[in-house]
Amino acid sequence: MNREEDSASALRRIAEVRRTIERLAQTRLESLPREFELTEEDFAAIRALVAERAGIALSQAKRDMVYVRLSRRLRALGLKRFADYLARVRSDERELEAFINALTTNLTYFFREPHHFEHLRTWLGQRPGARLWSAGCASGEEAYSIAMTACEVWGRLDPPVEILATDLDTQVLEEGRRGIYAAERLEAIDPRLRDRYFEPLADGRWQIRAELRALVRFARLNFVETPWPVQGPFEAIFCRNVLIYFDRHTQRMILERFAPLLRPGGYLYLGHSENLLYASEAFEPLGRTIYRRKADGEAAAGGEHRSSAPPQATPCGESWVPSPARAGRSFLPGAAGAEAASCREREEPVHPGEPVILIGASTGGTEAIKTVLQALPADAPPVLIVQHMPEHFTTSFAKRLDQVCALRVSEARDGEILVRGRAWVAPGHSHLRLERQGNGYVLRLDRSEPVNRHRPSVDVLFFSAAEVLGPAAVAVLLTGMGRDGAQGLLALKEAGAHTIAQDEASAVIWGMPGEAVRLGAACEVLPLTEIGPAIVRAVSQRRLSGRS
Repeated sequence: MNREEDSASALRRIAEVRRTIERLAQTRLESLPREFELTEEDFAAIRALVAERAGIALSQAKRDMVYVRLSRRLRALGLKRFADYLARVRSDERELEAFINALTTNLTYFFREPHHFEHLRTWLGQRPGARLWSAGCASGEEAYSIAMTACEVWGRLDPPVEILATDLDTQVLEEGRRGIYAAERLEAIDPRLRDRYFEPLADGRWQIRAELRALVRFARLNFVETPWPVQGPFEAIFCRNVLIYFDRHTQRMILERFAPLLRPGGYLYLGHSENLLYASEAFEPLGRTIYRRKADGEAAAGGEHRSSAPPQATPCGESWVPSPARAGRSFLPGAAGAEAASCREREEPVHPGEPVILIGASTGGTEAIKTVLQALPADAPPVLIVQHMPEHFTTSFAKRLDQVCALRVSEARDGEILVRGRAWVAPGHSHLRLERQGNGYVLRLDRSEPVNRHRPSVDVLFFSAAEVLGPAAVAVLLTGMGRDGAQGLLALKEAGAHTIAQDEASAVIWGMPGEAVRLGAACEVLPLTEIGPAIVRAVSQRRLSGRS
Protein backbone atom coordinates (compact mmCIF):
# COMPACT_ATOMS: atom_id res chain seq x y z
CA MET A 1 0.00 0.00 0.00
CA ASN A 2 1.10 3.58 -0.65
CA ARG A 3 0.61 4.46 3.02
CA GLU A 4 2.86 1.60 4.12
CA GLU A 5 5.50 2.64 1.58
CA ASP A 6 5.30 6.25 2.82
CA SER A 7 5.66 5.06 6.42
CA ALA A 8 8.68 2.91 5.59
CA SER A 9 10.26 5.81 3.68
CA ALA A 10 9.68 8.14 6.64
CA LEU A 11 11.28 5.66 9.02
CA ARG A 12 14.33 5.39 6.76
CA ARG A 13 14.65 9.18 6.73
CA ILE A 14 14.33 9.25 10.51
CA ALA A 15 17.10 6.67 10.88
CA GLU A 16 19.34 8.62 8.50
CA VAL A 17 18.77 11.93 10.36
CA ARG A 18 19.44 10.23 13.71
CA ARG A 19 22.72 8.76 12.45
CA THR A 20 23.74 12.18 11.10
CA ILE A 21 23.05 13.88 14.44
CA GLU A 22 25.03 11.27 16.33
CA ARG A 23 27.91 11.44 13.85
CA LEU A 24 28.09 15.23 14.21
CA ALA A 25 27.98 14.89 17.99
CA GLN A 26 31.07 12.69 17.84
CA THR A 27 33.12 15.52 16.28
CA ARG A 28 34.92 17.04 19.26
CA LEU A 29 36.65 20.36 19.52
CA GLU A 30 39.57 18.43 20.97
CA SER A 31 40.36 17.02 17.52
CA LEU A 32 41.53 20.49 16.41
CA PRO A 33 45.16 21.58 16.97
CA ARG A 34 45.65 23.27 20.31
CA GLU A 35 48.21 25.60 21.78
CA PHE A 36 48.45 23.64 25.05
CA GLU A 37 47.89 19.98 25.85
CA LEU A 38 45.21 19.32 28.46
CA THR A 39 45.74 15.72 29.55
CA GLU A 40 43.23 13.54 31.38
CA GLU A 41 45.41 13.88 34.48
CA ASP A 42 45.42 17.68 34.17
CA PHE A 43 41.64 17.85 33.77
CA ALA A 44 41.06 15.46 36.70
CA ALA A 45 43.35 17.60 38.88
CA ILE A 46 41.50 20.79 37.86
CA ARG A 47 38.12 19.21 38.65
CA ALA A 48 39.35 18.02 42.03
CA LEU A 49 40.88 21.39 42.94
CA VAL A 50 37.85 23.50 42.00
CA ALA A 51 35.58 21.05 43.85
CA GLU A 52 37.77 21.20 46.95
CA ARG A 53 38.23 24.98 47.05
CA ALA A 54 34.90 26.21 45.63
CA GLY A 55 32.54 23.22 45.77
CA ILE A 56 31.91 23.50 42.02
CA ALA A 57 31.24 20.19 40.25
CA LEU A 58 32.65 20.22 36.70
CA SER A 59 31.36 17.49 34.43
CA GLN A 60 33.34 15.90 31.59
CA ALA A 61 31.27 18.05 29.22
CA LYS A 62 32.98 21.17 30.65
CA ARG A 63 36.43 20.14 29.41
CA ASP A 64 36.44 22.51 26.44
CA MET A 65 35.23 25.40 28.59
CA VAL A 66 38.02 24.71 31.11
CA TYR A 67 40.64 24.68 28.34
CA VAL A 68 39.48 27.97 26.83
CA ARG A 69 39.28 29.85 30.13
CA LEU A 70 42.46 28.55 31.76
CA SER A 71 44.60 28.77 28.62
CA ARG A 72 44.30 32.56 28.98
CA ARG A 73 45.99 32.28 32.38
CA LEU A 74 48.79 30.13 30.92
CA ARG A 75 49.46 32.78 28.27
CA ALA A 76 49.36 35.60 30.82
CA LEU A 77 51.89 33.81 33.02
CA GLY A 78 54.11 32.59 30.15
CA LEU A 79 53.55 28.92 31.02
CA LYS A 80 53.53 26.01 28.57
CA ARG A 81 51.88 23.19 30.52
CA PHE A 82 48.74 22.87 32.61
CA ALA A 83 50.72 20.86 35.16
CA ASP A 84 52.97 23.88 35.72
CA TYR A 85 49.96 26.14 36.03
CA LEU A 86 48.35 23.87 38.64
CA ALA A 87 51.57 23.94 40.66
CA ARG A 88 51.42 27.75 40.54
CA VAL A 89 47.78 27.75 41.68
CA ARG A 90 48.55 25.50 44.65
CA SER A 91 51.39 27.76 45.84
CA ASP A 92 49.96 31.23 45.10
CA GLU A 93 46.75 32.44 46.80
CA ARG A 94 46.32 35.25 44.30
CA GLU A 95 46.51 32.84 41.36
CA LEU A 96 44.10 30.50 43.17
CA GLU A 97 41.64 33.39 43.24
CA ALA A 98 42.19 34.00 39.50
CA PHE A 99 41.74 30.25 38.86
CA ILE A 100 38.38 30.21 40.66
CA ASN A 101 37.28 33.45 38.98
CA ALA A 102 38.08 31.96 35.57
CA LEU A 103 35.94 28.87 36.17
CA THR A 104 32.98 30.69 37.68
CA THR A 105 30.05 31.30 35.33
CA ASN A 106 28.42 34.71 35.79
CA LEU A 107 25.48 34.85 33.39
CA THR A 108 22.94 37.36 34.71
CA TYR A 109 20.79 40.31 33.71
CA PHE A 110 18.37 42.78 35.25
CA PHE A 111 14.99 41.43 36.39
CA ARG A 112 15.84 37.90 35.31
CA GLU A 113 12.78 35.66 35.87
CA PRO A 114 10.44 38.63 36.39
CA HIS A 115 7.80 36.59 38.21
CA HIS A 116 10.14 36.47 41.23
CA PHE A 117 10.19 40.26 41.42
CA GLU A 118 6.42 40.39 40.95
CA HIS A 119 6.11 38.06 43.95
CA LEU A 120 8.62 40.16 45.93
CA ARG A 121 6.54 43.24 45.24
CA THR A 122 3.35 41.59 46.60
CA TRP A 123 4.67 41.13 50.14
CA LEU A 124 7.54 43.58 50.53
CA GLY A 125 5.35 46.63 51.12
CA GLN A 126 3.45 44.82 53.87
CA ARG A 127 6.58 44.75 56.08
CA PRO A 128 8.01 47.68 58.05
CA GLY A 129 11.38 46.84 56.51
CA ALA A 130 13.33 43.88 55.19
CA ARG A 131 16.77 42.31 55.02
CA LEU A 132 17.34 40.62 51.66
CA TRP A 133 20.22 38.49 50.41
CA SER A 134 21.35 38.03 46.82
CA ALA A 135 23.49 34.88 47.17
CA GLY A 136 25.49 34.46 43.96
CA CYS A 137 25.00 38.05 42.86
CA ALA A 138 27.54 38.04 39.99
CA SER A 139 28.03 41.62 38.75
CA GLY A 140 25.11 43.02 40.75
CA GLU A 141 22.17 43.01 38.34
CA GLU A 142 20.08 40.83 40.67
CA ALA A 143 20.86 42.89 43.79
CA TYR A 144 20.06 46.15 42.03
CA SER A 145 16.85 44.65 40.61
CA ILE A 146 15.83 43.91 44.22
CA ALA A 147 16.76 47.49 45.19
CA MET A 148 14.72 48.99 42.33
CA THR A 149 11.73 46.83 43.30
CA ALA A 150 11.98 48.09 46.90
CA CYS A 151 12.18 51.70 45.72
CA GLU A 152 9.09 51.20 43.58
CA VAL A 153 7.17 49.59 46.46
CA TRP A 154 7.94 52.39 48.94
CA GLY A 155 8.00 55.17 46.36
CA ARG A 156 11.35 56.60 47.46
CA LEU A 157 15.09 56.18 46.95
CA ASP A 158 15.77 55.22 50.57
CA PRO A 159 13.38 52.33 51.30
CA PRO A 160 13.79 50.55 54.68
CA VAL A 161 15.73 47.61 53.26
CA GLU A 162 19.22 46.17 53.62
CA ILE A 163 20.53 44.11 50.71
CA LEU A 164 23.52 41.79 51.03
CA ALA A 165 25.07 40.70 47.73
CA THR A 166 27.67 37.90 47.82
CA ASP A 167 29.64 35.99 45.24
CA LEU A 168 32.77 33.86 44.99
CA ASP A 169 34.27 35.86 42.10
CA THR A 170 36.09 38.96 43.33
CA GLN A 171 36.23 40.54 39.88
CA VAL A 172 32.46 40.58 39.38
CA LEU A 173 31.96 41.85 42.94
CA GLU A 174 34.05 44.90 42.06
CA GLU A 175 31.91 45.42 38.95
CA GLY A 176 28.84 45.28 41.15
CA ARG A 177 30.21 47.86 43.57
CA ARG A 178 30.87 50.27 40.70
CA GLY A 179 27.40 49.64 39.26
CA ILE A 180 28.43 50.62 35.73
CA TYR A 181 26.84 48.72 32.81
CA ALA A 182 26.97 48.84 29.03
CA ALA A 183 23.88 50.24 27.34
CA GLU A 184 22.91 46.85 25.88
CA ARG A 185 22.72 45.39 29.40
CA LEU A 186 19.82 47.77 30.06
CA GLU A 187 17.83 47.07 26.91
CA ALA A 188 15.28 44.84 28.72
CA ILE A 189 14.62 47.46 31.43
CA ASP A 190 11.59 49.73 31.19
CA PRO A 191 12.99 53.11 30.05
CA ARG A 192 11.19 54.79 32.94
CA LEU A 193 13.08 52.63 35.44
CA ARG A 194 16.33 53.27 33.59
CA ASP A 195 15.85 57.04 33.74
CA ARG A 196 14.81 56.90 37.38
CA TYR A 197 17.57 54.68 38.76
CA PHE A 198 20.54 55.05 36.36
CA GLU A 199 22.71 57.97 35.33
CA PRO A 200 24.20 58.18 31.81
CA LEU A 201 27.99 58.40 31.50
CA ALA A 202 29.97 60.19 28.84
CA ASP A 203 31.19 56.94 27.24
CA GLY A 204 27.64 55.66 26.62
CA ARG A 205 27.48 53.42 29.66
CA TRP A 206 25.05 53.80 32.57
CA GLN A 207 25.69 53.82 36.32
CA ILE A 208 23.31 52.88 39.12
CA ARG A 209 22.45 55.97 41.18
CA ALA A 210 24.45 56.45 44.36
CA GLU A 211 21.30 56.11 46.50
CA LEU A 212 20.73 52.55 45.22
CA ARG A 213 24.38 51.62 45.52
CA ALA A 214 24.14 52.62 49.17
CA LEU A 215 21.38 50.05 49.71
CA VAL A 216 23.60 47.12 48.64
CA ARG A 217 26.63 45.72 50.47
CA PHE A 218 28.86 43.50 48.33
CA ALA A 219 30.98 40.80 49.99
CA ARG A 220 32.88 37.69 48.96
CA LEU A 221 31.45 34.36 50.12
CA ASN A 222 32.60 30.83 49.33
CA PHE A 223 29.74 28.41 50.03
CA VAL A 224 32.09 25.57 51.00
CA GLU A 225 34.00 27.59 53.59
CA THR A 226 33.04 27.66 57.27
CA PRO A 227 31.80 29.80 58.87
CA TRP A 228 29.89 32.02 56.47
CA PRO A 229 30.46 35.76 57.12
CA VAL A 230 26.69 36.28 57.11
CA GLN A 231 24.26 37.12 59.90
CA GLY A 232 20.52 36.55 59.66
CA PRO A 233 17.70 36.65 59.77
CA PHE A 234 16.59 37.60 56.25
CA GLU A 235 13.08 38.04 54.92
CA ALA A 236 14.14 36.59 51.55
CA ILE A 237 17.12 34.88 49.94
CA PHE A 238 17.71 34.90 46.19
CA CYS A 239 19.97 32.00 45.16
CA ARG A 240 19.15 31.56 41.51
CA ASN A 241 21.07 29.42 39.03
CA VAL A 242 23.81 28.88 41.58
CA LEU A 243 23.05 25.45 43.04
CA ILE A 244 23.29 23.80 39.62
CA TYR A 245 27.08 24.17 39.80
CA PHE A 246 27.40 22.07 42.97
CA ASP A 247 27.05 18.36 43.64
CA ARG A 248 24.06 17.05 45.57
CA HIS A 249 25.86 16.86 48.92
CA THR A 250 27.01 20.49 48.68
CA GLN A 251 23.55 21.62 47.58
CA ARG A 252 21.97 19.98 50.61
CA MET A 253 24.57 21.59 52.88
CA ILE A 254 23.91 25.04 51.41
CA LEU A 255 20.15 24.73 51.80
CA GLU A 256 20.45 23.47 55.36
CA ARG A 257 22.58 26.52 56.17
CA PHE A 258 20.09 28.84 54.46
CA ALA A 259 17.20 27.66 56.62
CA PRO A 260 18.26 29.19 59.99
CA LEU A 261 19.28 32.42 58.24
CA LEU A 262 15.76 32.88 56.83
CA ARG A 263 12.87 33.98 59.02
CA PRO A 264 10.01 31.46 59.32
CA GLY A 265 7.60 32.46 56.60
CA GLY A 266 10.41 34.07 54.59
CA TYR A 267 10.99 33.27 50.95
CA LEU A 268 13.71 31.43 49.03
CA TYR A 269 13.92 32.10 45.29
CA LEU A 270 15.74 29.52 43.14
CA GLY A 271 16.63 29.44 39.45
CA HIS A 272 14.36 28.10 36.75
CA SER A 273 16.32 24.83 36.43
CA GLU A 274 16.60 24.20 40.17
CA ASN A 275 14.27 22.63 42.71
CA LEU A 276 14.19 21.24 46.25
CA LEU A 277 12.79 17.81 45.35
CA TYR A 278 15.97 16.17 46.60
CA ALA A 279 17.09 18.49 49.31
CA SER A 280 15.25 19.94 52.28
CA GLU A 281 12.08 19.58 54.32
CA ALA A 282 12.48 23.09 55.75
CA PHE A 283 10.86 24.74 52.71
CA GLU A 284 7.36 24.59 51.27
CA PRO A 285 7.08 24.93 47.47
CA LEU A 286 4.77 27.71 46.30
CA GLY A 287 5.34 27.13 42.58
CA ARG A 288 7.56 28.72 39.93
CA THR A 289 10.72 28.02 42.01
CA ILE A 290 9.49 30.09 44.98
CA TYR A 291 9.73 28.43 48.41
CA ARG A 292 8.50 29.46 51.85
CA ARG A 293 10.54 28.76 54.98
CA LYS A 294 8.36 26.64 57.26
CA ALA A 295 7.97 27.39 60.92
CA ASP A 296 9.84 24.96 63.17
CA GLY A 297 6.62 23.12 64.04
CA GLU A 298 5.72 22.67 60.39
CA ALA A 299 9.10 21.20 59.50
CA ALA A 300 9.00 18.80 62.44
CA ALA A 301 5.53 17.67 61.47
CA GLY A 302 6.74 16.74 58.01
CA GLY A 303 4.90 19.45 56.12
CA GLU A 304 1.39 18.93 57.50
CA HIS A 305 0.43 22.39 56.24
CA ARG A 306 0.72 21.29 52.63
CA SER A 307 -2.45 20.93 50.68
CA SER A 308 -2.14 17.14 50.81
CA ALA A 309 0.25 14.61 52.27
CA PRO A 310 2.52 12.70 49.91
CA PRO A 311 0.75 9.53 48.78
CA GLN A 312 2.10 6.24 50.07
CA ALA A 313 2.55 2.88 48.33
CA THR A 314 2.24 -0.62 49.69
CA PRO A 315 4.71 -3.31 48.56
CA CYS A 316 3.24 -6.45 47.06
CA GLY A 317 5.78 -9.14 46.38
CA GLU A 318 8.11 -7.90 43.66
CA SER A 319 5.58 -5.32 42.46
CA TRP A 320 3.40 -2.60 43.93
CA VAL A 321 -0.29 -2.07 44.60
CA PRO A 322 -1.21 1.61 45.04
CA SER A 323 -2.88 2.63 48.26
CA PRO A 324 -6.12 4.66 47.93
CA ALA A 325 -4.04 7.86 48.05
CA ARG A 326 -2.05 6.75 44.98
CA ALA A 327 -4.83 5.08 43.07
CA GLY A 328 -5.87 6.91 39.93
CA ARG A 329 -8.40 6.28 37.18
CA SER A 330 -7.81 3.18 35.11
CA PHE A 331 -7.46 2.65 31.39
CA LEU A 332 -8.77 -0.91 31.93
CA PRO A 333 -12.51 -1.49 31.45
CA GLY A 334 -14.22 -2.25 34.73
CA ALA A 335 -11.19 -1.36 36.86
CA ALA A 336 -12.32 1.83 38.58
CA GLY A 337 -10.09 1.16 41.59
CA ALA A 338 -6.42 0.40 41.22
CA GLU A 339 -6.78 -2.31 43.88
CA ALA A 340 -8.62 -4.36 41.24
CA ALA A 341 -5.35 -4.84 39.43
CA SER A 342 -2.93 -7.45 40.71
CA CYS A 343 0.81 -6.96 41.03
CA ARG A 344 1.31 -9.30 38.08
CA GLU A 345 -0.95 -7.15 35.88
CA ARG A 346 0.96 -4.00 36.79
CA GLU A 347 4.17 -5.63 35.58
CA GLU A 348 2.70 -6.84 32.28
CA PRO A 349 5.17 -6.23 29.42
CA VAL A 350 4.12 -3.95 26.58
CA HIS A 351 4.00 -5.56 23.14
CA PRO A 352 4.56 -3.98 19.70
CA GLY A 353 1.61 -1.84 18.65
CA GLU A 354 0.62 -0.93 22.20
CA PRO A 355 0.91 2.74 23.25
CA VAL A 356 4.01 4.22 24.89
CA ILE A 357 4.16 7.78 26.29
CA LEU A 358 7.24 9.98 25.79
CA ILE A 359 7.95 13.27 27.59
CA GLY A 360 10.81 15.74 27.06
CA ALA A 361 11.49 18.90 29.07
CA SER A 362 14.17 21.29 30.24
CA THR A 363 13.83 24.66 31.98
CA GLY A 364 10.79 24.56 34.28
CA GLY A 365 10.22 20.92 33.44
CA THR A 366 10.29 19.39 36.92
CA GLU A 367 6.97 20.96 37.95
CA ALA A 368 5.47 20.52 34.47
CA ILE A 369 6.32 16.81 34.40
CA LYS A 370 4.78 16.34 37.82
CA THR A 371 1.56 18.02 36.65
CA VAL A 372 1.33 15.75 33.60
CA LEU A 373 2.12 12.51 35.45
CA GLN A 374 -0.39 13.22 38.21
CA ALA A 375 -3.12 13.26 35.55
CA LEU A 376 -2.30 9.69 34.45
CA PRO A 377 -3.86 6.59 36.03
CA ALA A 378 -1.98 3.80 37.75
CA ASP A 379 -2.24 1.39 34.81
CA ALA A 380 -1.14 3.89 32.17
CA PRO A 381 1.16 2.77 29.36
CA PRO A 382 4.88 3.04 30.10
CA VAL A 383 6.21 6.60 30.25
CA LEU A 384 9.76 7.54 29.23
CA ILE A 385 11.00 10.93 30.46
CA VAL A 386 14.01 13.04 29.52
CA GLN A 387 14.47 16.08 31.76
CA HIS A 388 17.66 18.10 31.32
CA MET A 389 19.16 17.73 34.78
CA PRO A 390 22.68 17.23 36.16
CA GLU A 391 23.93 13.80 37.15
CA HIS A 392 22.86 12.57 40.63
CA PHE A 393 19.72 14.73 40.75
CA THR A 394 17.61 12.48 38.54
CA THR A 395 17.47 9.67 41.10
CA SER A 396 15.95 11.93 43.75
CA PHE A 397 13.67 13.56 41.17
CA ALA A 398 12.30 10.14 40.22
CA LYS A 399 11.82 9.17 43.86
CA ARG A 400 9.85 12.29 44.63
CA LEU A 401 7.66 11.80 41.55
CA ASP A 402 7.06 8.24 42.73
CA GLN A 403 5.65 9.60 45.99
CA VAL A 404 3.11 11.91 44.38
CA CYS A 405 1.98 10.01 41.26
CA ALA A 406 -0.21 6.96 40.75
CA LEU A 407 2.40 5.51 38.40
CA ARG A 408 5.51 3.84 39.79
CA VAL A 409 8.43 6.12 38.86
CA SER A 410 12.14 5.29 38.94
CA GLU A 411 15.41 6.24 37.29
CA ALA A 412 15.99 4.22 34.12
CA ARG A 413 18.47 1.33 34.06
CA ASP A 414 19.95 -0.28 31.00
CA GLY A 415 18.09 -3.40 29.84
CA GLU A 416 14.82 -2.82 31.71
CA ILE A 417 11.72 -4.14 29.95
CA LEU A 418 8.83 -1.76 29.28
CA VAL A 419 5.79 -2.61 31.39
CA ARG A 420 2.48 -0.92 32.01
CA GLY A 421 2.09 1.28 35.08
CA ARG A 422 5.71 2.42 35.14
CA ALA A 423 7.54 5.65 34.32
CA TRP A 424 11.31 6.00 33.87
CA VAL A 425 13.43 9.14 34.15
CA ALA A 426 16.61 9.21 32.05
CA PRO A 427 19.67 9.42 34.35
CA GLY A 428 21.62 12.66 34.21
CA HIS A 429 24.72 10.97 32.80
CA SER A 430 23.27 8.99 29.87
CA HIS A 431 21.12 9.16 26.77
CA LEU A 432 17.94 7.08 26.95
CA ARG A 433 16.90 5.06 23.89
CA LEU A 434 14.19 2.52 23.15
CA GLU A 435 14.90 -0.79 21.41
CA ARG A 436 12.69 -3.56 20.09
CA GLN A 437 13.56 -6.92 21.64
CA GLY A 438 11.53 -9.98 20.70
CA ASN A 439 7.88 -9.30 21.39
CA GLY A 440 8.55 -6.23 23.53
CA TYR A 441 10.77 -3.25 24.18
CA VAL A 442 13.82 -2.58 26.37
CA LEU A 443 15.52 0.58 27.61
CA ARG A 444 19.07 1.31 26.53
CA LEU A 445 21.45 3.80 28.16
CA ASP A 446 24.69 5.08 26.70
CA ARG A 447 27.20 7.80 27.53
CA SER A 448 27.95 8.90 23.99
CA GLU A 449 28.63 12.56 23.32
CA PRO A 450 25.96 15.19 24.10
CA VAL A 451 23.40 15.92 21.40
CA ASN A 452 22.16 19.52 21.14
CA ARG A 453 24.61 20.13 24.00
CA HIS A 454 22.61 17.80 26.25
CA ARG A 455 23.04 14.34 27.72
CA PRO A 456 20.42 13.03 28.12
CA SER A 457 18.96 14.52 24.96
CA VAL A 458 15.24 14.55 24.16
CA ASP A 459 16.00 14.14 20.45
CA VAL A 460 17.89 10.90 21.10
CA LEU A 461 14.86 9.38 22.84
CA PHE A 462 12.36 10.71 20.32
CA PHE A 463 14.29 9.55 17.24
CA SER A 464 14.73 6.06 18.68
CA ALA A 465 11.03 5.90 19.52
CA ALA A 466 10.04 7.08 16.06
CA GLU A 467 11.93 4.12 14.59
CA VAL A 468 10.57 1.39 16.86
CA LEU A 469 7.12 2.70 17.92
CA GLY A 470 5.83 4.74 14.98
CA PRO A 471 2.10 5.42 15.39
CA ALA A 472 1.96 3.70 18.80
CA ALA A 473 3.75 6.65 20.44
CA VAL A 474 2.16 9.58 22.26
CA ALA A 475 4.87 12.23 22.64
CA VAL A 476 4.91 15.49 24.60
CA LEU A 477 7.43 18.36 24.48
CA LEU A 478 7.22 20.61 27.54
CA THR A 479 8.79 23.88 28.64
CA GLY A 480 12.51 24.33 28.01
CA MET A 481 15.24 26.54 26.58
CA GLY A 482 16.81 25.72 23.23
CA ARG A 483 15.63 23.36 20.50
CA ASP A 484 16.27 19.87 21.85
CA GLY A 485 13.37 17.56 21.05
CA ALA A 486 11.78 19.63 18.27
CA GLN A 487 13.26 17.64 15.37
CA GLY A 488 12.54 14.40 17.21
CA LEU A 489 8.92 15.40 17.75
CA LEU A 490 8.64 16.11 14.02
CA ALA A 491 10.08 12.68 13.25
CA LEU A 492 7.51 11.09 15.56
CA LYS A 493 4.66 12.98 13.90
CA GLU A 494 5.87 11.89 10.46
CA ALA A 495 5.94 8.30 11.74
CA GLY A 496 2.27 8.56 12.73
CA ALA A 497 2.61 9.34 16.45
CA HIS A 498 0.30 11.71 18.30
CA THR A 499 2.41 14.73 19.30
CA ILE A 500 1.69 17.50 21.81
CA ALA A 501 3.55 20.73 22.56
CA GLN A 502 3.00 22.93 25.60
CA ASP A 503 1.63 26.36 24.73
CA GLU A 504 3.55 29.59 25.23
CA ALA A 505 1.31 31.03 27.96
CA SER A 506 1.86 28.14 30.38
CA ALA A 507 5.55 27.46 29.61
CA VAL A 508 8.35 28.89 31.72
CA ILE A 509 10.49 29.05 28.56
CA TRP A 510 8.85 28.37 25.19
CA GLY A 511 12.08 27.53 23.38
CA MET A 512 11.76 23.77 22.82
CA PRO A 513 7.98 23.54 22.34
CA GLY A 514 8.01 26.80 20.37
CA GLU A 515 10.54 25.41 17.91
CA ALA A 516 8.42 22.26 17.54
CA VAL A 517 5.36 24.38 16.76
CA ARG A 518 7.37 26.38 14.21
CA LEU A 519 8.38 23.13 12.49
CA GLY A 520 4.78 21.90 12.41
CA ALA A 521 5.73 18.97 14.67
CA ALA A 522 2.76 19.22 17.07
CA CYS A 523 -0.64 17.68 16.46
CA GLU A 524 -1.90 19.71 19.44
CA VAL A 525 -0.62 22.82 21.25
CA LEU A 526 -2.12 22.87 24.74
CA PRO A 527 -1.89 24.55 28.15
CA LEU A 528 -0.04 22.46 30.73
CA THR A 529 -3.20 21.52 32.65
CA GLU A 530 -4.82 20.08 29.51
CA ILE A 531 -1.88 17.90 28.44
CA GLY A 532 -2.54 15.02 30.85
CA PRO A 533 -6.19 14.59 29.75
CA ALA A 534 -5.08 14.85 26.10
CA ILE A 535 -2.62 11.99 26.66
CA VAL A 536 -5.42 9.88 28.17
CA ARG A 537 -7.60 10.54 25.12
CA ALA A 538 -4.80 9.76 22.65
CA VAL A 539 -3.93 6.50 24.44
CA SER A 540 -7.57 5.42 24.50
CA GLN A 541 -7.88 6.11 20.77
CA ARG A 542 -4.78 4.06 20.01
CA ARG A 543 -5.99 1.14 22.09
CA LEU A 544 -9.37 1.22 20.34
CA SER A 545 -7.74 1.40 16.89
CA GLY A 546 -5.44 -1.45 17.89
CA ARG A 547 -8.43 -3.67 18.67
CA SER A 548 -10.26 -2.83 15.43
